[in-house]
Amino acid sequence: MKQILTIFAFTFRDAVRKKAFIITTIIILGLIVLLSAIPGLVASVDGGTQDPGTAEPDESLPVCYYIDEEVLIENGLETLSDTITSIRFEKGEPAKIAEYKEAVKADGDISIIQINKGSDGLPVIAFTNKDFMSRVSASEISELLSDIYISNTLNSKGIDEETIAFAQSTLDMTQEFVGGMDFSGYMLGIVLTMLIFFAIYFYGYGVSMSVATEKTSRVIETLVVSSKPSRILLGKCLGMGLAGLSQFVLFILAGALCYKYILPDDFMLFGMEISLSAFTDKSAIFTIIYFLLGYTLYAMMNAVSGAYVSKIEDLNSAMMPVMMIAMISFYVGYFSIMSPNNVFLNKLTLYVPFISPFIMPFNLLNSDLSNADLLISIATLVVTIIIVTATSIKIYTASVLHYGKGLKLK
Repeated sequence: MKQILTIFAFTFRDAVRKKAFIITTIIILGLIVLLSAIPGLVASVDGGTQDPGTAEPDESLPVCYYIDEEVLIENGLETLSDTITSIRFEKGEPAKIAEYKEAVKADGDISIIQINKGSDGLPVIAFTNKDFMSRVSASEISELLSDIYISNTLNSKGIDEETIAFAQSTLDMTQEFVGGMDFSGYMLGIVLTMLIFFAIYFYGYGVSMSVATEKTSRVIETLVVSSKPSRILLGKCLGMGLAGLSQFVLFILAGALCYKYILPDDFMLFGMEISLSAFTDKSAIFTIIYFLLGYTLYAMMNAVSGAYVSKIEDLNSAMMPVMMIAMISFYVGYFSIMSPNNVFLNKLTLYVPFISPFIMPFNLLNSDLSNADLLISIATLVVTIIIVTATSIKIYTASVLHYGKGLKLK
């Protein structure tokens, strides 16, 4: 046990001191803070825009030239300016339409709205934008101008304002989701699935690189004198595992703190409110458990890959079978997310030990897993880890001091 702890402590210190580990941690933490701060910065900029009716137009806003030569929609320009304050609407001249289009082609923040008469006598709203990334919402403006035109037409026929307002009203709508999945849980589950996959991938690669480096530099020969190969293998996997877990938990805590203290309370994504209500104590604990078990499973196989090579240049080739298993397992799990009604596929991902570490965090957040499902899933994963570990120790012991030609399978 003392030998394992010694190797463990050395591997952990070596991992967290590496520049790649430190730089990656700083960059990702910075990105988490930056992404959390962007909605608040955008809201403060929008909130600071002065009322266009009482102040000079904001020159930083995108410009939209409004051309309605025949005045087919009365008060269209005024209504757009009063309603949509994130765009600076200006009255355009029909004679300058070619000049405006050249300006649109050169600047994505310039657009054109042209009101023409259709073959049926009704106005046709023509938009000119540089590309689909334009900040001018054609659907929003078209809907607003249509309401103005209909209101003007009904008013001209003697319909009172109250009846017109009622005719253009929309009914209130509520939604209730009786299943276990909501938007926040879905998005958080996807993010955790991605994080766990990349964490297992990169930390497993770190184990194989460490083993291969020590073997090719002959450092392993010194270690074997004082420790058994099996204890070296276990110590290295535990050391890299703790380093990975520390970084993984740090990212989650940073995200939670940014959500609480930096992200605006009313922030919405795709019209949906972001909430951490799906992230319970149970889901947090089991997410960490599956991360550790998944890491252990793949780290053992990666360690064997590192011990099998005689030259560091051959490491990627030796790791290819393990990487293929990880990639296929991840994509099968991801396809099960996209196919929630496929009962067979969902059960398969729960019980197959190479897949469950990637998909179970998503299921913990978005479905009601029974205790039996959790027990069977963890039990199969643990049994597989024991079998893979025992096999890996044998292969590692036989190959870690072997140089030259590859070992025979026997």
